[in-house]
Order: sequence, then structure tokens, then C-alpha cells
Amino acid sequence: MDNTKTAFVTFFPINPNNMGSSAVINSRYTNWPFKKKIFQISHVKKIKNQKIETIYINEEKPIKKIIKLPELIYKINKFLRKSKKKIIVIEGASWIFYSFIILFFFKFFSSKKKIIYISHSIESEIRKKYSSKFIYYLTFVLEKIVFHLSDISTSVSKKEQKKIKLYYNANTVLLPNGISIKSFKKSNKINFDYMIYSGSYLYKPNKDAIDYLNKYVMPKLIIKKPNLKLVLTGGGYNNKKFSWIIDKGIVSKKSLYNLIFFSKGLCVPLKFGSGTRIKIIEALCLGSIVISTKKGIEGIDIKSLNPPFIINEKKEIIKKTLKILSHSKELKKRAIKDRNFYLEKYSMKKILKKFLNENQL
Repeated sequence: MDNTKTAFVTFFPINPNNMGSSAVINSRYTNWPFKKKIFQISHVKKIKNQKIETIYINEEKPIKKIIKLPELIYKINKFLRKSKKKIIVIEGASWIFYSFIILFFFKFFSSKKKIIYISHSIESEIRKKYSSKFIYYLTFVLEKIVFHLSDISTSVSKKEQKKIKLYYNANTVLLPNGISIKSFKKSNKINFDYMIYSGSYLYKPNKDAIDYLNKYVMPKLIIKKPNLKLVLTGGGYNNKKFSWIIDKGIVSKKSLYNLIFFSKGLCVPLKFGSGTRIKIIEALCLGSIVISTKKGIEGIDIKSLNPPFIINEKKEIIKKTLKILSHSKELKKRAIKDRNFYLEKYSMKKILKKFLNENQL
């Protein structure tokens, strides 16, 4: 009989590993020391992997996920049944309703399981801006319950920790986002100048940022740099209106890192968001130049400025981007020099070791 087993639960596909949230979850899973398995609800075809249990849905819709929750619960229970110590890690990068159902069942209808809720952001903040009042209030209530009922609940930064205490009077454990970039093999250099934005267009904060780049930033930049392109990754973008767009869709992690590394810069003009941006942490760890709003880079410890460049106004983002394009070799050297600081700071292995020790897991 196994002493300890851990079920990692996600409500979206983390394999294939092609998004920021999936990168963090996969890194956390890889560095988790106990016997473990991933349970994911996915609209992507099933993956043949003994370490991943995929509950398949044919399209990405809430009702489809809700219908599959009993099957998810059954398979988690089956996996944990013969272990002495049982841990369930609920990754909260989806609508809180799904996390609530899993938590509620295993808390009240299944004994002797330690439940850890990993907060990727404060979801009620996102729902308040982008969803109906009903969904916002429902999310607020359920998120409060989840934070209080979990045996351990986490936050990604000290700022979010304070907000969660303010909103829900809940105490959380700090668990910053981290990644594992052991080695990065560069492919052939891409032979045109481009900025890059990484993130699904179907996620509203990403949509706002991409629309902002297309409406305000790129039209000004191409006056000075007519051959400049904007590369998008993450999928969901179907607009062929702008000649400067190169839409790569969903790409492999290897391809994404290559695109970020050889870009003139990762441009993240987010005006709204919650949590910390993995795309920025990845870029800094790769030795790439980042240009971001204060909101975009919120919660990330910065070694030095320029790079990364932190901006807020439209005129400033254009001015700073032109500076990057004119001094890219010098700035790239600085970014590469600083990458070891970020690799050390955001090492998932070290972050997770500290978390496990402090929480006696």
C-alpha cells in the first residue's frame, strides 16, 4: 500500500503544455515529491500517458464540464483509495464553481483527505469586470467558501494575500508562481523583426491587451519601422484585418520559448488582471526583453529596470518600444545577464520545497 498519493485536479487541459497556467501546473507536478497523477477535463484529444487521466469533453463549455464532474470525482477517488495519506491539489485557474464541487464532495463525503486549493488569481475580481452580476456574486460566495474550507489555500503574491484577507477574511499561504527551465535549446534565428504577445485571445484580459496593441501601438510603430510584425501565440485570434499580425496559434513550449527569445520584446500592455503573469516570468528567465504596464508585471520581483521596461501611457509604450528596436543588441545582453537572477528567484523546485516544509507535507 502506497504511503502518500496526490491527485492534481484541473478543469482545463494542462497537457499539451502550451499556456502560462499549464506551464506552472506542470512544473509544480514535476517537482512534487510524492506518488501523483494529473486529472484534467480537456476538450483536446486524450493523451496516452499513465500519469494523466483525461476526462474528455468535445467542446470547451461550462455545462460540458459540470456534467463530467461526477466522473472526475470517481476517478480521483479510485486513484487515492489504497493510499494511507491522501492529498488533493485543486488548481484554481478555472471557474470557482468546479473547484467548489470537488472540494465540497471530498470534504463532506470522503474522509481523511488533505485538500490544497491553489489560487492562481482572485477570480471574483475578473468576474466582476467581465461577467454578469449574478456570476460575479456567485463566484464571490463560492470563492469565499473554498478559501475557508480548504485545509490549505494559497495566494501567488503578498498583495493578493492581503486582498484575500480583506475580501474573504481568509488566511492563505504564500505560494508564488514558478517554472522549471532546465535547458533551452535555441533553434535557428527568426529572420524578421517582431514583438510578441503570448496568451489566448479567448481570455478577456488578453483580448483587451491584443486589441490595444492593434488599435493604438502597432499603427504608430510601423510608421517608423514598416517591416515590424506582431507575433501572437495562444490561439483564439481569427482576425485577418491587420497586415502586421503573424498568428502562430497554439504552439509547443519549445516553439514558444524560441519565439520569445528571438523577439525584440514581449509586450504586455495589460490594464486589468489578477495573479502573476507566467509569460513575463518565462521571458525574464529566458533572457528576453519585456515591456509591460505596472498591472502586467504586478507581483513579480524585478532585479533592475530597462529591461524590463514598465510603462502606462500609450505614448510611453511607443517611445520605449522604439528604443528597444534601436538598441536591441545592448538591451538583449543586459536581459541575458539578469536571467540567472530570475531562474533562481522563480525556481519551482525551491519554491515548492519551501512550501512543503513550512506546511509539513
